[in-house]
Amino acid sequence: MDNEVVKINSDLTIGQYQVLQSKGQFYQDNPHQLISLFTGIPFNDVKNMSMENVRLVQGYLNNVMLNTNKDELVMTFEYEGVEYGLETEFGKMAFGAWIDFEVYTSQDIVGNIHNIMSILYRPIKSKDKKGKYTILPYNSNDIEERGLLFRDLPVKYWLGVATFFFQVANLYISNIKASLESKRKTNEMITKGWKKLPKFLQKRLPLDTILLSYSTSQTKMSQKLSK
Repeated sequence: MDNEVVKINSDLTIGQYQVLQSKGQFYQDNPHQLISLFTGIPFNDVKNMSMENVRLVQGYLNNVMLNTNKDELVMTFEYEGVEYGLETEFGKMAFGAWIDFEVYTSQDIVGNIHNIMSILYRPIKSKDKKGKYTILPYNSNDIEERGLLFRDLPVKYWLGVATFFFQVANLYISNIKASLESKRKTNEMITKGWKKLPKFLQKRLPLDTILLSYSTSQTKMSQKLSK
């Protein structure tokens, strides 16, 4: 075992980062398990390595983890023959994407990093000579499959985009919640007023029609204001 070349990924992956975050103390107390995690070498084989080699590999792993760049925002990258780009037009992103963001971040942020990354980074469909790109629109059916693929990405991509993402996401999710709450209160007020109308007017002005009409007018007004 000691004469074999030990292969270690030069970058800490998202999957490895998730495991370390969930069982940090276990790996800190068991350096042989840490080496097995990073190299893919069966734990029993790692136990047969000399202490000199164990310390050498452990030192290298510590260096990799300490020197992971947390400040570099990666806009595009290529993986498995596909080029991916970071979502930058959050105002145009599908409403379902924000719902998924809230689910993933409220349940287990670290455990869902790969899924969050799958929403943030999507395949580039066109790119000009200046590097400006457009990515595929959000599709909820692609998230989990791409997320599994993204477990093998360098975690530095996530660390670089995390602060940016949370600042933007918190702003948009807060606005969405406020909008939904405002809509709920308005619908309740309209419903109460509709119930006070004479029966013959209620028949001519169905409640669902009134609510739909109001919702449509509010949407058009929001679109005009956002231009």
